[in-house]
Amino acid sequence: MVISKFRIVASALVAAAAILVAAPAGAAGPAWGAVKLEGAWIARVIEAPGAQWTYVSSPDASGRRATAHGSIDVGLAAGGPFVAESTTPLLIEVKMTSPTTADFNSVWYGVNRGDFGPLSGQLVYIGMNHGTMQYVAPDKAIGTHNIEFYLPAQDADHDGLPDPGQVPLFSVTVHTNETRLPLYMD
Repeated sequence: MVISKFRIVASALVAAAAILVAAPAGAAGPAWGAVKLEGAWIARVIEAPGAQWTYVSSPDASGRRATAHGSIDVGLAAGGPFVAESTTPLLIEVKMTSPTTADFNSVWYGVNRGDFGPLSGQLVYIGMNHGTMQYVAPDKAIGTHNIEFYLPAQDADHDGLPDPGQVPLFSVTVHTNETRLPLYMD
């Protein structure tokens, strides 16, 4: 009997400690519930009305990390060596950093199409975008995007990303209003 009571008390203490570790003070989520990194999203640039991109986010089992794939529907004009006939799809990685914030990193490429010998296109630039998302509702977010442009020569190891220490030739910070596409339009 004494051993059973001891096990019950010990189990209760272990459970209480686990709850405290899993949910530290101040880590409560928003009143509207947890954000899951999923769905189809439209990102409209605040500083350049009309500029937007769209993407679809697919979460891992936790819903706290995701990969996304999207397109630049109407881009920001960088000019100079960063003018391309088209852009490739956006490749995006996202990770929740709190119940209402996430960090992201993405890459895409500016391409000129045409006959370039055995190739059907020529890489003009590497575009990078990294920043944070602040979720203000389950289907709304405000993004801060640090957009950078690099020349292909800044990827000497040919891994598709600018080499460490490379300085972007052009960069801009913009903000977006982001909306999850609703299931049904009313």
